[in-house]
Amino acid sequence: MPELPEVETIARGLDSSVRGEIIESLEIFRSDPIIQGDLEWFIESLMDREILCVRRRAKYLLFELHPSGGLIGHLRMTGKFSLSLHYGDPGPYERVRFHLKSGRVLSFSDLRCFGTLEYVDSLEAWENSKVLGCEPFSDGFDAKWLKKQFSTSRREIKPALLDQKLVCGIGNIYASEILFRSRIHPCRKTKRVKLRECKILVEQTRSILEEAIKKNGTSISNFRRVDEKTGEFQNFLRVYGHKGNPCRDCGTPIQRLVQQQRSTFYCPGCQK
Repeated sequence: MPELPEVETIARGLDSSVRGEIIESLEIFRSDPIIQGDLEWFIESLMDREILCVRRRAKYLLFELHPSGGLIGHLRMTGKFSLSLHYGDPGPYERVRFHLKSGRVLSFSDLRCFGTLEYVDSLEAWENSKVLGCEPFSDGFDAKWLKKQFSTSRREIKPALLDQKLVCGIGNIYASEILFRSRIHPCRKTKRVKLRECKILVEQTRSILEEAIKKNGTSISNFRRVDEKTGEFQNFLRVYGHKGNPCRDCGTPIQRLVQQQRSTFYCPGCQK
């Protein structure tokens, strides 16, 4: 599933590409993504709406519309937005087409059909109704706040970082990288993480996510930008996917373990 850097990359690409566009019509080739189920209402709600901007919240894409309302997209495992002048038959995984006034087409495709699209009357009300965690780049995400959250939990730190109700946007890849650079073992109980370590965690979280955004995210499987190009941060991962390879810092072979049915990669030498 795309994590914060990938979704942020897509949001920025969409914002620069479709800001100011007007949705003239829609084609729905498969209804699975429309979570409300009422296709006619979904189409009518989006017709003739101008796209004011596209931004990210957690792992969601938020299209702010004029005169009101918003479109919310969640890519899940294999969802993808692409922009083209294509008017022919739909591609094998193309689910929804948004025909824009400029003549271009914004398509939502999804191989596994786990992604979702939702129209809401108010993006602000939607955000307030969701239990979404703290944004890593927000002012509220600091060492004291993180220590307070950790002090009331008996969980291991890696699963805690994946909890979207705690900190949103961090997934399996970046959690492994954050813990490696913070020199914290992924099985450490959160109650045992010290305040100074929380400060390092906050710093490394922001640093890694910023690096990944600059590299347009990580492309390991299906992730593509709006222009179909891949990200580059997979070339800079230090532990994720490197089981058996020597750690670039200490030479110890990278190890893999499973936590809550997810792979965790770490260095036994650096993360004791």
